[in-house]
Amino acid sequence: MAHHSPANFDLDVTDFAVTGTIASVSFRNPHSVIELQVESADGSLTQWYVEFSSVNLLLRRGWDLDRIQAGDTVTCVGNASNSGDPEMYMWTIRLEDGTE
Repeated sequence: MAHHSPANFDLDVTDFAVTGTIASVSFRNPHSVIELQVESADGSLTQWYVEFSSVNLLLRRGWDLDRIQAGDTVTCVGNASNSGDPEMYMWTIRLEDGTE
């Protein structure tokens, strides 16, 4: 389970989605991170740790790093954690206006 290994994520499920409000976002190398507050059916909140690409890779893909900020409601899509912990590796983010 080396730092760059995807072994801790379920690589067979690439369309796992979780929707919540961004508590914080950190664009950094080697991996960027979103802390996402997700409300369950009973109203309780769970903080999800959402890991995704490095700043360098995001910029090369044309990301506007100011586009997502704390307080935004987003849907993160990717690979859930194998452990069942509220963690995932994100491949796609859907903004409230439907933009990916």
